Parts: sequence; C-alpha cells; structure tokens
Amino acid sequence: MTLELKGIITAMVTPIDENGKIDKESTKKLVNKLIDGGVAGLFILGTNGEFYALTQAEKVEFAKIVVSEVAKRVPVFAGTGGIATDEVCILNHQMAEIGVDAVSIITPYLIHLSHDELIAHYEKIADLSELPIILYNIPQNTGCSLAVEQVAQLAKHPKIIGIKDSSGNIDNIQSYVKVTQEMDFTVLVGSDSLILDALLIGAKGAVAATSNVLTKTDTNIYNLYLENRIAEARAYQDSINEFRRILKFATVPSILKYTLKLINYPVGNARRPVLPLEDTAKLQEIEKIIENYQEVEQF
Repeated sequence: MTLELKGIITAMVTPIDENGKIDKESTKKLVNKLIDGGVAGLFILGTNGEFYALTQAEKVEFAKIVVSEVAKRVPVFAGTGGIATDEVCILNHQMAEIGVDAVSIITPYLIHLSHDELIAHYEKIADLSELPIILYNIPQNTGCSLAVEQVAQLAKHPKIIGIKDSSGNIDNIQSYVKVTQEMDFTVLVGSDSLILDALLIGAKGAVAATSNVLTKTDTNIYNLYLENRIAEARAYQDSINEFRRILKFATVPSILKYTLKLINYPVGNARRPVLPLEDTAKLQEIEKIIENYQEVEQF
C-alpha cells in the first residue's frame, strides 16, 4: 500500500531536558497532544526539530521514542538529510530499522552543487533506501533550490514520493504541482502562511511548525478546505499571522519552544548556538498573543 501524504503534518520540535538530553516524557506528551489534536502525521528532525544540533545517535534515540509512542496511529517522517550522500544513506537505513514510515531529505547545504550532482545525490540515496523519500526544498536556508526540472526528473524514481516546499513562493509550489500531477507524487507546503493557498492549487497537505502549538487552528484550515468552506478556512489561516509574527522575535525554534512551555508542554530551550529570548517586553507580548488562541485551542 502506497503511503499517502496529506493533511496537517506537524514539524515537531525536539524536547530537551534541563541536562541537555532528549526528554523522553515530554516527547511522549507532545506526541499525544498532536495526535489528539487531529494531525495527519509527525515530521521529526527537521529545521524546527533542530536536526543540525543533534548527533546521529540522538537522532536515532529520538526517532525510537516517537515511533514507539505513535504506535502506528499516524505516519512518522524523519529528516535524514545532510551534505554527504553516504552519511544520509546510513541514517536512512537506521530509520528503516526503527520503523519510520518515510524520510525527508533536505538539499545539501554549504557547497554549491551542479544540476547533475544534485540529481545523482538524490538518485543514489533513493536507490539504496528501504523507505519512501520526500524531497525538502528550503533554499533561503540551504542556498540550494530544487529546480522544477529536477523535481520532475526525480519524481520518476519509484522511491521518491513527494516534496516539502518551504520556499515561501506560491508560484514555485504551483510549478511543482503542474510538472508532477500525472505522477504518483505529492506536493506538501512547508510555509505555514501558505497552507490554504497551496491546497487550493493542488498541494495535498502542509508540514506546519505552528501546529506544535496551534494544532486545532491548523487542522481546521485543512478540514474546512476539504468541506469547501473556504471563507472559514481563510479566517483560520489569517488567524495564525500573529503567531508567526512573534516566532520571529528570536532564532528558530526558540520562540516556538517557549510558547509550548506557556501552554504547559515544556520542551526545554533550543540547543546552542540558539539562545532563549530575554527581552521582557517581548516575552510579555508573546504571552498576550498566546492567550488570544485559548478559545480555539483550549490549552
């Protein structure tokens, strides 16, 4: 049975305890909050999951905790991307042994690859992967953008089943949809501000970091879209703008983790080099904004 990519998939944070270790109990608590809130899947070890700040052993440890707690209630997608092709392949194999449902591969960063090098990178990973693969495009962070032509070519590989696009460019998303619409391939939006717009042009779901906190708000966008209640879906989409604004008060995912603490899901601070926000006025503003979502979210 082909894995179906759809709905609101949470770009889940990685809970860290006061000793700087993976927090197992907080992870389990957050997993259940998200599933109870109606998300269609969990996307771990992504940008908001601080994959760049975790060791390979910690990534494996965290994936084991999540997969065990989820217990097949929803799919679990794990970020395994990196610069070195062979390293990605090794981590993919470990995730397959754990029981992850699919892996997400961010474009290599730091170095500037040619068209053919990027294709070869993904094709080798796909050839060796036991799991389905989701491409991950976030060019403003990596300096590497997956061209429409590259996506069209890679989508032909039987192991490559979709792409998460976090470019923030609706035209880019539409182009991916257009060139893959006749294939067994799914486009997911990774920009929370574009969830509804992306659905309306053919994306099948969203990988949304805001759903860590605004779980019901985000799932309402998707569910109302399915019911063709677009005006109501738009109201929920617009309502997350203030939350997105405060997330920019500090480096990702510092504020996201702070807001989870405010709603009684403490997940610790972001790993260094990211520091917690210390501006008292902004912290008070964040608290007021979070209160505005109480009616919908029932924190």
